Amino acid sequence: MKALVLVSLVGVMGLTARADEAADLAAIRERYAKIGQAKEVKTETIKFEMESGPLDGTLTRRSYEGGLSAVQLSYSEGDHGGTDENYYFSEGKLFFILVKDSSWQFAPGSTDDKPKTIDTLTESRYYVNKGAIVQVLRRSLTAEGSKKLEGSIAKVENKKVTDDEMGRIYLKRAAVLLTLKTKEEVEKMFAAEES
Repeated sequence: MKALVLVSLVGVMGLTARADEAADLAAIRERYAKIGQAKEVKTETIKFEMESGPLDGTLTRRSYEGGLSAVQLSYSEGDHGGTDENYYFSEGKLFFILVKDSSWQFAPGSTDDKPKTIDTLTESRYYVNKGAIVQVLRRSLTAEGSKKLEGSIAKVENKKVTDDEMGRIYLKRAAVLLTLKTKEEVEKMFAAEES
């Protein structure tokens, strides 16, 4: 009888955890939708370029009515791709991260007269509650030419990711992105990650 009660308790706890996660995800999606509808009140942009390597980009912070804000960190390391990291905050607390990584290489048979590329776009979504990632979804698409990717990736199914090393890096970045004021501070953040 004790085993049956224990199994029942574990089952109920599992259902409660899944219900809590579903409620967290619904609340995160609702806040994200509000940013799309909110009026922007302030924008700040910082351009940066690392002296130690080929990394360069921009950090753009946007503030919206209702205590909402977003930070876009866009950068590339060389000529064959780039990354857009988008961080979303409510009352200064991170709730969502959307990362788009793109890369390209010359396609087989490509010539100087008729250059062709194979392009890859990967989108990662990090749902965050109380400083912890509650779910990661990822989708990726490779196609000939970048124009096909943006419209087609929306048709690719998101897959749950269970262990994501980059999520820890993104959480650390999010903790400082709202405070960075100069290009030197942005560059210092990247330099600290390299060491």
